[in-house]
Amino acid sequence: MINVALAGQPNCGKSTIFNMLSGVNQHVANYPGVTVDKKSATVKFNQHNFQLVDLPGTYSFSMFSLEERVAKSFLLNETTDVIVNVVDAANLRRNLYLTFQLLELGKPVVMVLNMMDVAERRNIAINVDLLSQLLNIQVIEAVGTRQKGKADILNAIERASQQTVSRPFRIDYDRFEPYIAQLEEKITVESTIARRWLAIKALEGDDVVLDKVGLTTETIQSLTEEIHERCDLDVDQTFAAMRYQNADIVYHRCVRETPTMKRNLTDKLDRIILNKWLAFPILGLIIYLVYQLSIVAGYQLTNYTWPLLASIKNFIVGFLPPPAMVDVPLFTDLSVWMINSTIALLNYLPIFFILFALIAILEDVGYMPRMAFILDRVFKRYGLHGQSTLPLVLGGALVGGCAVPGVMATKGIADERARLATILTVPYMNCLAKVPFYTLLLGAFFADNMTRMMFYISTVTLFIALIVARLLTSTVLSNRETAPFIMELPPYHLPTVKGVLLRACQRVWLYIKKVVTIVLAVAVVLFALLQYPGVPDDTMTKLRAEADQALQTFDRNVKKTALYTLVDEQDEVVTLLNLYNSYKAKRMLTSSKEAVAALDNDFLNTNPHLFPIVRGKSHDEKTVNRAVRKLSKVAKKLQIEIKNEKITHSFLGMFGRALEPVTQFCGFDWRVNVAFLSSFAARESAVATLGSIYEKGKQERAETSIASDGAYTPIHAVAMLIFMILTPPCIATMVVVKLQSGSYRWMTFAIFFPITLGLLLSAGFFTMARSFGWSGVDMMHYFYLSVVTVAVLLAFIRSKQPAWEVGE
Repeated sequence: MINVALAGQPNCGKSTIFNMLSGVNQHVANYPGVTVDKKSATVKFNQHNFQLVDLPGTYSFSMFSLEERVAKSFLLNETTDVIVNVVDAANLRRNLYLTFQLLELGKPVVMVLNMMDVAERRNIAINVDLLSQLLNIQVIEAVGTRQKGKADILNAIERASQQTVSRPFRIDYDRFEPYIAQLEEKITVESTIARRWLAIKALEGDDVVLDKVGLTTETIQSLTEEIHERCDLDVDQTFAAMRYQNADIVYHRCVRETPTMKRNLTDKLDRIILNKWLAFPILGLIIYLVYQLSIVAGYQLTNYTWPLLASIKNFIVGFLPPPAMVDVPLFTDLSVWMINSTIALLNYLPIFFILFALIAILEDVGYMPRMAFILDRVFKRYGLHGQSTLPLVLGGALVGGCAVPGVMATKGIADERARLATILTVPYMNCLAKVPFYTLLLGAFFADNMTRMMFYISTVTLFIALIVARLLTSTVLSNRETAPFIMELPPYHLPTVKGVLLRACQRVWLYIKKVVTIVLAVAVVLFALLQYPGVPDDTMTKLRAEADQALQTFDRNVKKTALYTLVDEQDEVVTLLNLYNSYKAKRMLTSSKEAVAALDNDFLNTNPHLFPIVRGKSHDEKTVNRAVRKLSKVAKKLQIEIKNEKITHSFLGMFGRALEPVTQFCGFDWRVNVAFLSSFAARESAVATLGSIYEKGKQERAETSIASDGAYTPIHAVAMLIFMILTPPCIATMVVVKLQSGSYRWMTFAIFFPITLGLLLSAGFFTMARSFGWSGVDMMHYFYLSVVTVAVLLAFIRSKQPAWEVGE
């Protein structure tokens, strides 16, 4: 096996070359301990097996970003036989900086000049033979988007793997050479990396290299002080300057550019897209299209995926022990709960696929860095990046987003502090699942002011997110590493269908593998909290009595029919009831006449005696069918009552009562507490729980029931709205927060910090509203005004974060 690492700067087309070499046979995972994608593939060529690894794009080995640390760590610690350095042929001079650092590693290197077509369009001619001679490596021309150069690259890798580096490339660091040689003598550790490279990185104060070679920081510090005293030079800056100087020399010797007066397409488009008057409207349009296609259209597609998932659920449930009227086997109950939890997440797949495909298109086209450029100046005041824009919008910057794809979209933020801040603030956005809860309370207490209240709710969350981001980056995230935000504006490219689909499928598959395993574990815990200790014996006795009465009514209604002998035993009645419910569930997912006929045929073959009753064609069959329908309604009603009783007497319900001494300051009683606690599984659960708890009559809407409860007033409703606005993420979001942050600690923080903040703000404004006699609308108005004021003031308070300069 020949181990090959693909390395290159961002936007050089490295992943396109990787896809060209590997095809669709790729494996996607994460590097150990981080959330950076690790793509690998095995390629067979000329009786050799190449293990390809696509390293994260990195400008250098400066350790500024997570990607740079991961790439350097891989080359230091993993076995690498050949390094393929993918270079943007149209920006050779800039790319040579990383090339020099790769050559100094002392490993065989193959340079791939990608995007040669772009270089030719720009009238850039590269003397490939001279470049190969100067660097003493093989240089291959390629156009990854057109599948050009694949065989040449594989042949070059094969040749490089069979050769040793006899004359390694070397930059003369002038007055630093004696100090480099001195450090080389002190390095005694065995390594496949050239000692010279280790000495240079040690002299630059690289902590990872210092640990690897066993040198102390004090030793390096004394050397750098000596260099500064004797040479009056800064080590890092001088090394960088010499690399750039050598890059200029190589570039001018090997490259010939023909000046042209004609502006290229990139310059023409940037005059419009980055125009100070048009940039924000164009950005808003693009974000709207991404939101519309991924969230709105994605949700429309779930109308097709949900029946498929429901069919899979029905198929699995068919093998589980069947329920009785009121008694459901524990294994069946748990299995159905876990299936529901899993398919609820898998139903997001259309959204994720469209989202990841659109992000891949924006990345390939070259608009993503331009989006970050446009918004960075605003967001950096709050510790965020311009790259935080898309995650916040997808999360529901106004109303109707989803925090799950929003958090997933933070993968592209290189700055660790800004990325974590974005991950932890996206859940504050208004996800679509919160909208029914808002509608419920607004319909109950603010029917005449719904538009105004909804405007407050839909816009206040963005200001809250900015405030929280600033607080986090100034406190708990202040010690997190930050990186200089390099505003590289690559030329525009047309994306390839294969590249976009590959990346979208890879990211979706990674989501499926990781989320499903975690969700199953979380679902079991939540199931136990909602099921135990269970319904009290006296209540269960009463419900069983109602079930027995319903069975007796069924018996009387069908006793005179010719089919009575088929259902004269309780077990037979339960079998018929389960058959009816199973057929009804599958029939709802079937539309065409042919599918209905096939379904009927399957059920008839499975149960030829009872299924005719389900269809109900003859007089007696219709009579029994009506009785079964009535029995099914009673059974569902009893099961709902059992579910509500379980919630009330469950550990979660008892926890809701235990919280009353705290939540009473917000105006919440145990019923509201249980609603919020149950909504951690899914935000819609809050509405379902409140609706079932407050239900007073069969024809009475939940809004009317809640509004007519004398214990609640409009200011109670606003307190609940404030808490829901700030409420921590649901299970699905908590899972992806853990996946993207790589830590259960941050997942825990994402749960309890919003709870604390929500309780404090709800209690504070609820207390002031009662003290000053505010109405519910007044309370929301003052809350909104306070949040906006704080957000504006924070924007004008200088941050202590590093003020990285952005160059051309």
